[in-house]
Amino acid sequence: MENLKNPLLTTAEAAAYLGLKKSYLHKLMMRRAIPYYKPNNKLCYFSQADLDHWLTGNRIASQEEIEQQAQQYLSKKCRDNR
Repeated sequence: MENLKNPLLTTAEAAAYLGLKKSYLHKLMMRRAIPYYKPNNKLCYFSQADLDHWLTGNRIASQEEIEQQAQQYLSKKCRDNR
């Protein structure tokens, strides 16, 4: 039989994947801050794609990006005032 890889992660696997302690992952779950699946109200499972999306969901812009945005804003403001 072919060894099929389960696309869902257990709580322990998800905590290891995220680099978090299981207790902190449980806290995020109770706050409903992280998506998870709970079939038949039993064990909890996590989609790796959901975890990746959660990890990258709160991006902080670099100083260079902020300066570029400010420059673009000021250029547009100057053009609009003409």
